[in-house]
Amino acid sequence: MGTNLSQVFISNTDVLESGSTFNGAAVTPEIGVWDLNGAAYVTTKLYATTVAEADTAGVVAGTAVANPLWLYKRLQFVQGTGGNPIATPIINTANIKRIKYDPYVISAGHKQVLTGTPASNASHTVKFIFRTTPTDQLSFYDANGTNLVDLSGDKKVFPLGAFNTTNHKVISVELPKTDASADLTEFCALLDDAVEAHVLLNDLIKVSQTTVADDTYTARHAGVVFDMIIWNNTADAASALIVTATGFVPGVGNAWQVLGDEIKCRSRYGNFNRMYLPQNMPTYTNVTANSNKGAFYDKITIEYEHNWPTSTGIAPAGTLNQVVLYFTDADFTAPVVGDASTATYDNAFNLTIATAAEFNW
Repeated sequence: MGTNLSQVFISNTDVLESGSTFNGAAVTPEIGVWDLNGAAYVTTKLYATTVAEADTAGVVAGTAVANPLWLYKRLQFVQGTGGNPIATPIINTANIKRIKYDPYVISAGHKQVLTGTPASNASHTVKFIFRTTPTDQLSFYDANGTNLVDLSGDKKVFPLGAFNTTNHKVISVELPKTDASADLTEFCALLDDAVEAHVLLNDLIKVSQTTVADDTYTARHAGVVFDMIIWNNTADAASALIVTATGFVPGVGNAWQVLGDEIKCRSRYGNFNRMYLPQNMPTYTNVTANSNKGAFYDKITIEYEHNWPTSTGIAPAGTLNQVVLYFTDADFTAPVVGDASTATYDNAFNLTIATAAEFNW
């Protein structure tokens, strides 16, 4: 979130508002960009990234400019549902310093993959060392019980009560002896049973079992990083098994991130994120689409200067206000190139859908 006034707008359609009002149904709120000079919604380009220039032969062609050229003087970003509109302050486009477009990227939990051959006729201790705990909003406040941050989809809740210090936590399991012809399949079967039977580990780790090559142990929750250490108790030595890590991928525009941003804005600014004080605060993030993983959103971040203390915001002069726009496809999957309705975002922000872009002024 931004350091000053941060606002989040969530559109469950991929169409910029073009009508005379920005009110809409709670399940399909739309975002509009209001031109204060022309008193109309903008669905055409907000700024130009090329200018027409003639070469020595008099041929006119588009030439790229280092800093896009604004086509409007003053804008306001708006969203409305049920007569309860959200709106930014009136923004002079000369004060906008950065626009960044991030297409949807799926989140993936930190994981460890186990390969190799275990010792035969040996018992083992496996230590799971949890280096980090979640920092996402929904692990601490999820009033609707979405459990979206269990990336495995099993709706497990991170056991915060067991992680009440800033130190890493070690959870050990003891495995019985392997047999004389031990292989990885046998070892993993023992370990998988131990993880799934452990109250804490089963809430923390998702086991993907195989019968051929390896097993994968994946952190269920966003932001959790862990190591695995395997000790051969019989030989009193480290196991020959190999543990290979793949890092946590936060992703972009996953419903757990969008809902977390929405809740953070609400908790920071309360009802003052509105044009006037509403009686109820609807939740805009779609959390039920895509097999209850939530909608897949693209993200546009807009940062602009403000005249503190006479303008909006709570931070000293020199910091930036931030507007975040999330939009999804009509079927709640990530917007794709060629989808006709995404053209309103393509045109307004000079984007190619699904291709990251950034403009700075």
